[in-house]
Amino acid sequence: MNLVLILCNSTASRLIYVYSHYNMCAGGGCMYQISNEKFGLFVTELRKKKNLTQKDLAEKLYVSDKTVSKWERGLSMPNVVLLIPIADILDVTVTELLRGEKIDTQKNIDTKEVEELVVGSLDMAVRDSIHQHRKNWILAYLLCFLISITEIIMLVVSGNSIAEMKDDILLVTGLMLLFGAWFCFFAKDMLPTYYDANKINYVSQGIFRIHLVGLSFNNGNWMYICTILKIWTLATVVLYPLAGIIIINCLNIALWDILSKIFLIMILGGMVVSIYIIGKKYE
Repeated sequence: MNLVLILCNSTASRLIYVYSHYNMCAGGGCMYQISNEKFGLFVTELRKKKNLTQKDLAEKLYVSDKTVSKWERGLSMPNVVLLIPIADILDVTVTELLRGEKIDTQKNIDTKEVEELVVGSLDMAVRDSIHQHRKNWILAYLLCFLISITEIIMLVVSGNSIAEMKDDILLVTGLMLLFGAWFCFFAKDMLPTYYDANKINYVSQGIFRIHLVGLSFNNGNWMYICTILKIWTLATVVLYPLAGIIIINCLNIALWDILSKIFLIMILGGMVVSIYIIGKKYE
């Protein structure tokens, strides 16, 4: 029953389950641990017995041969949805696959062992996914940072002084770069488990604190809220200076003084409304 729930739940729910289970394992309550290296060696052994190359196995699973290579070298684990196809192709059970060894058919397998093996696999797959997700956001941040610096240089070259821009364009862009850096580089992807058991309407991580009345934070909505904040901050970093370039150079700076305040209200309002909508939806 637990196995079915793990496989069928949404990504956010699975992350909560894995996070709770990981905390239990860290405290010594978990008997079975999956070894990436043992898993990789076992897959390599079975693949060669089937006379399959990494490319052959990859094609059957609709993944790249580089992905298979990472599995076999113990650098990553396959997504949980691939476990059954891999086991079928290599003629083993999912339990054998995760244990990294053949199991005596006469031996009775403990249900708890099967569950913990699957959760362990899901834990590793989720960790890989989160790591790749963070790398993508870091690259996006660096790209937006370069674009915003280029835009500010264009404003200076077009005759606008730093003094004229410091109270709006530089201030807003700088603050959004600061918040964007926090969310892309440092913000934790998971909240402590007590957030799921209680209605808590604030999150405090280091220098960052978010407090919204009427919205409870938990592991069901936190990842979505972080994504919304990353999108808004990075979009502002690029679009706010761009709007300044267009309006100041094509119209006049007096109009920008008026519109910049309107844009700022729209940005902050849109950010808060988006957080409430997404937060309530997955609360």
